[in-house]
Amino acid sequence: MRNLAKIFSATLLIANTGFAWNSGLVQCDGLFLLDWKGSKASAKGCSASDSLQAGDWALGASVGKTRYHLGYRRDSDREKYSWNLKTGETLTTGHTSLSRDFKFFGIDANINALPAIGFSSRVHLPDSLLYAKASINAGLLELSGIHWHSDWEEDYVPTIDATYQSTALAKSFSAGTKLLSHRLQGEFFYGETSPDIENQWGYTFSDSSDFWGTDFRYLYDGRNNKVQLSYAYLYADIRLFGLMRENGDEVSEKRFAYLPLGLDANLFQAEFQRKFQDGDRFTARAVYGTLEINIPWESRRFYETLAPNRALKSSTLKTLSFSIFQRSFRVYGDIDGKILDAGLGYQWNLNVGRWHLLPKATLDGFYASYIAKLNMRKEKSGFFHIKHSTSAWQQEGYVVGALAGLSTELQSPSNAFFASFGMEQIIPLHFHTEKGSDKGPAEEPEPPDIPDINEDITTEKNKGRSLAEKWDSFSSLVFRNGFALQIQAGFRF
Repeated sequence: MRNLAKIFSATLLIANTGFAWNSGLVQCDGLFLLDWKGSKASAKGCSASDSLQAGDWALGASVGKTRYHLGYRRDSDREKYSWNLKTGETLTTGHTSLSRDFKFFGIDANINALPAIGFSSRVHLPDSLLYAKASINAGLLELSGIHWHSDWEEDYVPTIDATYQSTALAKSFSAGTKLLSHRLQGEFFYGETSPDIENQWGYTFSDSSDFWGTDFRYLYDGRNNKVQLSYAYLYADIRLFGLMRENGDEVSEKRFAYLPLGLDANLFQAEFQRKFQDGDRFTARAVYGTLEINIPWESRRFYETLAPNRALKSSTLKTLSFSIFQRSFRVYGDIDGKILDAGLGYQWNLNVGRWHLLPKATLDGFYASYIAKLNMRKEKSGFFHIKHSTSAWQQEGYVVGALAGLSTELQSPSNAFFASFGMEQIIPLHFHTEKGSDKGPAEEPEPPDIPDINEDITTEKNKGRSLAEKWDSFSSLVFRNGFALQIQAGFRF
């Protein structure tokens, strides 16, 4: 990180010598998705970036700090069912990049503070009639500060302080063509993640996953009109797991959590922009996305979704009764969701002396829904027997709302400097959840290991609440959730 900071400082120093064009940006963001009594999701941070070009060489660098916090608390009348899960960290980020352009091809290299490194090469015909690019990126994914705490001190594992660490490798290939004002581009990417826990002790999480996807884009860039259409697809086979690793005379490693996920996502986007003679701009956009998550049935031993007894330290486990604490849980089922968003925006071009003021207003309407069908098998193992029972859980819901945004940007007469301020607010208008019986046939594991399903499903609707209670809930959603703030300042000379 210190080396990245030195590179960034050197970039600023070279830029001020004036032998090449330079551009810089300082940006601060804040995102507050949720802030209820028992749940919270927020992120905020600032970054500074700078770039310069001398001939066919280009150099860029950035540094920043980001603070995020995620938390969920489950309160219950029965003390032993109350618990708290949270994670939060302050990240120092840094990035530097170097590129070189030749007549018909170019190369790019970048390093960031994950740490990660990437390299790409590109070829193109004159005027980008045909072009292609190949990239490879590798890095370390690390997340610390994961805390789980149970209010019941006699729980299997009252507290867990864990880390997540994995390595990632991704490759991509893209090709496109540009003809007059039309551009068509396609990209294919794939990659994998692998555990990197050799030097991690105590509670640690990681994953072994594979993913691939495609991205297709069409862009029309006319004199006054712009049209962009895109479609993206992502498939991922994810295998998350948690280990209890102890370093003694011999390394002891116990898997206490395992969750396989199959993920299938589609995203369609369309945007139209119109520029008027006075400089005003009108935009219209639409987004439609689907997400399917499958949790397959896993019958192998040590591949349970959760086995609390294996999360205990060896010294503690030896003092407990094996027949009492040998319990595990297996979860399987499907979760399907979709979202539809459509919005309009208008930006005014106002003159304040020789300066330009660009206020902008946006308004989106959105609809999101989900259907979850999950089963949980509870297992208890003794010396000579295994008892199990399976409960089914189904829930569906949707939310309808709006997303309102206001922003403004101030530009100097020569566009050498600009400063902008923007904020957005999610306004949920209607929220509904419902639990109910599964109308279709339940998906069961293949024989011979078929769980017994004892359904205990009730219907819960938002009924019987007073007007004051409904308004308090609604106002909490409106004024406390989904608020984002962005401040930017940039220069170019």
